[in-house]
Amino acid sequence: MKKLNIKNILHLVTCLIFLGFIGIFTLTNLFAEKKSFSENENRVLTEFPSASFSNIFFGNFDTEFESWFSDHFIGRDGWIRTKASFLKTMGAIENNTVYFARDHRLIQQFIDFDEKLVESNISYINEFAQENGLKLNIMLVPGASQGEKKYLPLMAGGVDEAKLISKIGESFKDQNYIDVCGKLGTGENSYFRTDHHWNHLGAFDGYTAICQSVLNKEPADFFYTKVADDFRGTMYSKSGAFWTKGDEIYRMDPEKPFTVHVTYEDGTESLSLFVDSRLQEKDKYTYYLDGNHAHVSIKTDIPGNKKAVIIKDSFSHILIPYLCAEYSELEIYDLRYYREQISASITDKENTDIYVIYGLETFCTDNSLAVLW
Repeated sequence: MKKLNIKNILHLVTCLIFLGFIGIFTLTNLFAEKKSFSENENRVLTEFPSASFSNIFFGNFDTEFESWFSDHFIGRDGWIRTKASFLKTMGAIENNTVYFARDHRLIQQFIDFDEKLVESNISYINEFAQENGLKLNIMLVPGASQGEKKYLPLMAGGVDEAKLISKIGESFKDQNYIDVCGKLGTGENSYFRTDHHWNHLGAFDGYTAICQSVLNKEPADFFYTKVADDFRGTMYSKSGAFWTKGDEIYRMDPEKPFTVHVTYEDGTESLSLFVDSRLQEKDKYTYYLDGNHAHVSIKTDIPGNKKAVIIKDSFSHILIPYLCAEYSELEIYDLRYYREQISASITDKENTDIYVIYGLETFCTDNSLAVLW
């Protein structure tokens, strides 16, 4: 009988210790200092849900509270890193759709896409060109899983981006399709190690392809200045591989200097294509052209009256400093935010080169090109 009582007492003590641990941990989570933004994950964290009667009994309080509790869990970054490290140690080749690639690279998986959306985007572009009597210059930039596939782990799979880009290019028979696939990855590293964008070298390959295909000239010469070495991009944030060393960020300056005057859609003006204050933030890719904007207008003192209209996603931000060496005016539009008629800005067709420049994955997953038409 005594043994049974001792056994019950031990069970009770164990249960009380466990409940006490859970209670203390929960209270600590509830009252610990909260952050509104996760630097490592590069996103806004969930706010505490409304504790109103209607939300608790008829709303989504339980789901919202679970999301809030998960976002503000004590040591969240440490747990995420531990999980990613454990997976990598156990032989996993990816976490959260990001490959643990060689040379300490984090490469985005591109597994699938919406074929109907791709067909629609092709149609929007062709119809826009036909209706406005334009010949567009179209460039789709592959991701690092294509451009630097030599670093991918064994058994890595996904969309054959080179084949897909070639197939899409065949749908633009009346346009000038610029194939940059063959250039990327043939020389030095073309992409950031921790981000999905191409770097200054990859963008220069894109610029070179434009010079050959559109401008019929040799690219201008540039020199590079390292301005940061701790850029940790979107793949760093998604993968949980928070031990990965940051990337270097470079400023590109032409050997033959020119002046620029940049005007953003909100009226803000600048005399530089680079925003130094952005180097103090996590997303240092916004150093180039201040990140995402609906419309950016750039004027240079390049001789002549050659103009460019660029319909783009964020892959173009690091490309623009090169293109500014070729044009006296550039009008840049991001259709994810811009809702007015772009055709109205094309007033001198003979002296205006019109570009559609997108990362391949954005082109295959984003429907914003619908506003072209």
